[in-house]
Amino acid sequence: MTLALSWTILALMKMNGGTEIYFHSSDPAVSPWPYQVAAGGRTHDPGNGGIVDRKYHQHTLILTLSGEGWIRVGNREFAAEESCLTWLDTSRSYAHRAAPGNHWSYVWVALSGETLDSFFIQLNLSTEPVVKEVADLLPDFEGIIQQLANQNTSMDAYMNPHVAAILAELFTKRAGTPSHREADPVSIVMRQLRMDLSRNWDITAMAAIAGLSQSQLFRRFQAATETSPISWLRRERMVLAEHLLTVSSENVSAVAQRCGYADPFHFSRDFKRHCGRSPRAFRENARF
Repeated sequence: MTLALSWTILALMKMNGGTEIYFHSSDPAVSPWPYQVAAGGRTHDPGNGGIVDRKYHQHTLILTLSGEGWIRVGNREFAAEESCLTWLDTSRSYAHRAAPGNHWSYVWVALSGETLDSFFIQLNLSTEPVVKEVADLLPDFEGIIQQLANQNTSMDAYMNPHVAAILAELFTKRAGTPSHREADPVSIVMRQLRMDLSRNWDITAMAAIAGLSQSQLFRRFQAATETSPISWLRRERMVLAEHLLTVSSENVSAVAQRCGYADPFHFSRDFKRHCGRSPRAFRENARF
């Protein structure tokens, strides 16, 4: 898809409102590339679509094309203005919508990767998530979205340079005043859990990683994510399970093990509570 055609689509979306979204169709665990793009798309919010506060386990980058968005991170609010990029860790508490009286148009990508948490911390994006004057990143966003739309077998090879270019630009913008603070304990725990969701984690191990008591960890986790560490871990596993059931052919027991469940019956029970249907029913519907 050409950049001109992309802008034409956005013009039509601005007339009617809506989202053009593409999902990755492969298993992230088998990718040899450093960054895995889960989804991307183009959105026009005419100001009447309500608040978005979905829970994922990726980092999401939003590049505003026109208008202005309102983004809440924790208990703080930020303006997503034209030519600004907003970086969200969507496992934390957040919400966004068009600012009052605005039609907000933006492109976005959701991605994961071992170094993204480090970028997020070092560039102080947890407290200052908006990076200004980065309109030149639009071709990289469009390159990623085009690959997701095409769904060819070498899409990761083409998307990773675009991700690297985006990160390089953001690093340059923030290089003058990076945050050299130690990562906060919640971020440390999140990073360790994400790296090995199959492990049998308990609150004792989490507190040890954070260097906090269990009660201290619980309070800090609740403030950052509006949920407990165990509930956050369960949600992370369910999001991974949804993806694996959609893109892989592994049986339910194998998916359960990769998501940290030794007992497939326990996994199926939690999955049904999360999604409202069994893993098999979810897979059948996802592939229909």
